[in-house]
Amino acid sequence: MIYDDLVNLDDYNIVPPDVLMFISNLSVATPDGRYDITDRIYANVETYKTKGEFEAFLESHRKYIDLQFLLYGSEKIKYTNIDGLVPRCDYDPDRDIIFYKNPSVEVSSLLLNGRNFAVFYPQDAHAPQITTFSLQENVKKVVIKIAVDYL
Repeated sequence: MIYDDLVNLDDYNIVPPDVLMFISNLSVATPDGRYDITDRIYANVETYKTKGEFEAFLESHRKYIDLQFLLYGSEKIKYTNIDGLVPRCDYDPDRDIIFYKNPSVEVSSLLLNGRNFAVFYPQDAHAPQITTFSLQENVKKVVIKIAVDYL
């Protein structure tokens, strides 16, 4: 997992020039939807209301790495390694997602606030869209999906 300021994004080898160009053209006015950047990289732009901590479940992906950041708003994301987690359901290969039961151990969390980003690899379970400071808010999020075999 990587967590850093957006100004440092191009310091990481996982972010190809096509992605940096796509990000530089984003704004709060960018319509929600899927954007194909290359044949193995795409972005989802979505607007939603954050939810309560117990409504969010840990998830992970096998085929794609997630690069997540917000265009506005703030949200908390819980995260931990997938080792020892118990699946809630079978892996869905079409959606490239598996959800996990709430672990009995403490997990870490981070705050996305429009000035930073997080990268989640296949071994990083993460529960996004959680309210900050117990207040629901509208957020606009970008999730860039980079195929694992791209790197």
